[in-house]
Amino acid sequence: MTVGEKSAVDLLIVGAGPCGLAAAISARAAGLNAVVLDAGAVVSTIQAYPTYATFFSTAPKLALGGLPFVIAGDKPTRRDALAYYRAVVAHFELPVHQYERVTGIEGRAGAFIVHSTTAAGDRRTGARAVIVATGYFGSPNRLGVPGEDLPHVTHVYREGHESFQRRALVVGGGNSAAEAALDLWRSGAEVTLAHFGPTWDKRIKPWVLPDVENRMKEGAISARWNSRVAEILPDAVVLDGPRGRERVHADRVYIMTGFAPNVELLRS
Repeated sequence: MTVGEKSAVDLLIVGAGPCGLAAAISARAAGLNAVVLDAGAVVSTIQAYPTYATFFSTAPKLALGGLPFVIAGDKPTRRDALAYYRAVVAHFELPVHQYERVTGIEGRAGAFIVHSTTAAGDRRTGARAVIVATGYFGSPNRLGVPGEDLPHVTHVYREGHESFQRRALVVGGGNSAAEAALDLWRSGAEVTLAHFGPTWDKRIKPWVLPDVENRMKEGAISARWNSRVAEILPDAVVLDGPRGRERVHADRVYIMTGFAPNVELLRS
């Protein structure tokens, strides 16, 4: 069902993450008629972060438009960030259309037509210019192995409670994998980490590394280095590594291999 065509705007921004919101603030300050469309909620990437995540950056580095980001501690949490960016939208009165997914862009500079869809149906919006600020969080780096789409497998980590007294296998060797492994262990899971490299990635945060390495030294977290996932089964993961082909029992599998930009809209 088509619900109509919106009047043309100077600038249409695809994505209501921090970058999209920053662009909207700048556009409004320049007197442009701008609108922001997002397939989910405001800063949906941050919404999908682990429940108890703490940012590596300090609050001033995450602030937008000169609006202070005030917190009690040194670094903001996921909850702090969600509250702050909601305040940004309200303070600057940004025209953000949540849950409106952009499905295509056609036309040329000065005369674009942006196709989008909502719960009510399809829409078309004219725009002189378009900014694509969709980030990369929604496009995980897939392993491409059998079983990757099984219901107990996820590329997004939320919290470890679901794996209490269960066997969890974490795939990856970066910050996300290390923090997931630690949180799962603290939540009472039996944790194994598998990584194709011989050790942790070089860019892992220095305050994360000692904690997870100590847990491994004491045997609280098991590791399979130089090991690649060959297949994921309903109750195990098949690894190829120094031990040959090995089945590691797993009730939950967390693939923490990062994300890649989704450039489909730009290609179109």
